[in-house]
Amino acid sequence: MAGLVSAEYSLRAFCAAFLGKIADPMTIGNAASAEITLARRLHREATNEHDFRKGSKGWEYSSNLKLLISVVVNGYVPDNASPTFLTDVNPLIDHLLLKWDYKNLRQVFSKISQPEQFSLPDSIDPLVIVVSRDEVESLDLSATLAVLKRLIESPETSKEFVERVDITFHGYDHTRFELFEMPKVRSFVHQLDQQFPFWLYFLSKRSLGLQCLLYCFLPPFLTEEARSRVFPELIDQLLSNRWFPGMNYVCECVGFSDKQIERLTDRAVRYITDGRFSADSEPFA
Repeated sequence: MAGLVSAEYSLRAFCAAFLGKIADPMTIGNAASAEITLARRLHREATNEHDFRKGSKGWEYSSNLKLLISVVVNGYVPDNASPTFLTDVNPLIDHLLLKWDYKNLRQVFSKISQPEQFSLPDSIDPLVIVVSRDEVESLDLSATLAVLKRLIESPETSKEFVERVDITFHGYDHTRFELFEMPKVRSFVHQLDQQFPFWLYFLSKRSLGLQCLLYCFLPPFLTEEARSRVFPELIDQLLSNRWFPGMNYVCECVGFSDKQIERLTDRAVRYITDGRFSADSEPFA
């Protein structure tokens, strides 16, 4: 029997499990319902209690999942939804809104993660997202996600910025370690990836941002011989489980043809295998 999506009763972790995957509201609702049933069953078997006690972490988790079911199935946010609930489910709702148009949800969640005064420039190539050292140290993803989520607010925007984005980390010029060797940078990237796994679609193949993110998922301080043995399998797992599904999802949302998806896939593989493209290389079109 499959286990809980989140054994820690984390609504944020439950929602993150569906990012980068092709999911519809009914699938999310069914998964949340199954999670409630299994969580209660496991609790009952462990404690002989019929249900979670009111106010307990399990009770709160089940209540939030019920609320999530109402949101994704009905397309409406109830008045009793807390700010914490809205923040936790926001990445998943943004993910669903790429394809499913709930006007009420779009209005509510745009106020949370998409400040009205911020707009993406259309004349910069690439659009460089700069992450400060302070943001990394405090694990503050908010500013970075505010930009990234703009990229997926509509199929038109996503199509406009294919391979036109880069990401850099500011404040590390005088450190003796590589960025991917620093635990806090790695942690920041891992948490960011939980909410935005669409790197292969958006990040420029002419820049080093994608390489930096990739290395954050690979063990540091290995010899060249060890890298040659360990890296291929880990990269394959990352691409197969998260990054290619994320890329394919955005491709489907923008209406790319099979040929376009194949070309984007080939460019991603060449980048990872051979390194970044030259400055005068042909852009993706």
